[in-house]
Amino acid sequence: ISYQRRMTRICATVVAVLAVVCLLDAVGAAVFWDLAEANITNYEEETLLYGLQGLVNQLNAPPELFFNTGKENLDFPASDGIWVKYFEEHKNIQFTPAPKATVCDLVSYYKDRFDGTVVYDSDGYSVYIALTIAGLDNVLPVSDALIGNHTCLKEFAVKSDLRGQFSDKFSAYRWAIDTLLSRTSPKLVFNADHYKNAVQSQGAATIMSVDYPIQNKAFIMDLCPLWKCDPIDCGRSGRIPTPRETALFVEVLRSKKELVSVWGWSDPEHAYTNITSHAGGVVFCTFSTPNLSFWRSLSVYLRTKPIQLPVHDLGRRLDDKRVYVMFETNEGDTPRILSSQFTGAWLSEDRGTIPISWALDPFIGTIFPDLYNFYAGNASMNDTFVDGVDGAGYVFLDSLGDHAMAYEIRAGHILSELGPNVVDVGVASNKWPAVTTEELEEYAKNTRRGSGKKRVPSAILNACGTAWNQSMNFWLEDGTPVINSVCVGPPGDTSNGHYLYYYRDYLNQSNPEKDLASRILWAANEYQRKNSPLFMLVFGGLGLYG
Repeated sequence: ISYQRRMTRICATVVAVLAVVCLLDAVGAAVFWDLAEANITNYEEETLLYGLQGLVNQLNAPPELFFNTGKENLDFPASDGIWVKYFEEHKNIQFTPAPKATVCDLVSYYKDRFDGTVVYDSDGYSVYIALTIAGLDNVLPVSDALIGNHTCLKEFAVKSDLRGQFSDKFSAYRWAIDTLLSRTSPKLVFNADHYKNAVQSQGAATIMSVDYPIQNKAFIMDLCPLWKCDPIDCGRSGRIPTPRETALFVEVLRSKKELVSVWGWSDPEHAYTNITSHAGGVVFCTFSTPNLSFWRSLSVYLRTKPIQLPVHDLGRRLDDKRVYVMFETNEGDTPRILSSQFTGAWLSEDRGTIPISWALDPFIGTIFPDLYNFYAGNASMNDTFVDGVDGAGYVFLDSLGDHAMAYEIRAGHILSELGPNVVDVGVASNKWPAVTTEELEEYAKNTRRGSGKKRVPSAILNACGTAWNQSMNFWLEDGTPVINSVCVGPPGDTSNGHYLYYYRDYLNQSNPEKDLASRILWAANEYQRKNSPLFMLVFGGLGLYG
């Protein structure tokens, strides 16, 4: 019987492998189109092209359109070209000569993939209503200005006409909520972050990820959920509170399933994540994140499953007199960190020479397993992983309220299936409360419930807990260790709550290594106790800011 079972498993594996090989052979050709060569800098042109991409890259079909976003990709401009080479070598995708680098040539090339157009006014808000309709009704979003600049757009039948329909932003969203919201995906919404309160570079780069929401028929909006001005959210930035927009934002989220994924972005970050968590949503930051519809289509078509992240243990004995330092790369909550090869750092020839904890969110692996497996499948012995933030999408645990149990059970399930087994739950600022000890106890209990009694997480990282009367290292009631980061340094520290964060400009620019080392030594002397090891977190950003 044992032999028969083994042979059955082997045969099933062979069949699965052959099926994947056949699918790979069938992926065929795709188009690699250069936005920079086409000189696409107009926001409405970008919405048109990313909208087209979302319609072209259909689910249950081979992916067909991959963009080179170049310098518009804030994280790593070379990223898209590197992925194309990877697809050719490892996924058997051949990229055909692209249509000429003009809007009309690309639209005409794919004219059989959409059923007409939805025409909107260039008022700054109707475009997002048009993008929602584009995904629902398989139409291309165009404005009169676009039609005037690209005459080929006149050839297509107008299926929906929004011109002159709305008196202002609020009447437009009221109509969209009442008319379109119930038809959109119950699990996904998108926010464009293209308004005055936004960080302008991030707001401009958010639209490049709208292809994935359109592919999946999401509700698309551009609302700022800043209920009131907190100093950390406004400060001297000139931001103003937007309570009416916040109310609409919350209404959209509460109409969806609990733990609805909120893609795109919104500034200010603290207000956005706080309101989203309260409303039962989960943040996935995707500004500067192109081609997600391609990745999703590829994974669905190939039926790819995410593989478990490796756990590398060198087997060293614990030394009570040592200080152990963990270098954590980033927050890990964003698809953009994976799509940019960790802003290029993963491609470094030096990767693997020292231990690094790469932070990522395994929930992303359930959506884009081909992207996730790229990292799970080629890690060195010195590459380990941290699950950030919170285990299954970015939230403030303190703000989840009645949604906490559902979120934490989901996190436990994801952690047990994919890893990693260390989770970062903190908010990287000493001006926003760290997760309390009571909340950590509840988190551990609920993740165990979701994990099928597997012991996850095996450790918790909590940013800035030392600023809120927690010990730097302590243990929960079930024995789970908690490691707090050091956010406040000695008297005179001007790091604004980021003392042991190696990505900030406050590090000495002429000798940042020596500066960081001195900070680590200060923290070690301040926090280590006699005959007790100290575990210390040093947090980074892979050069994004420095």
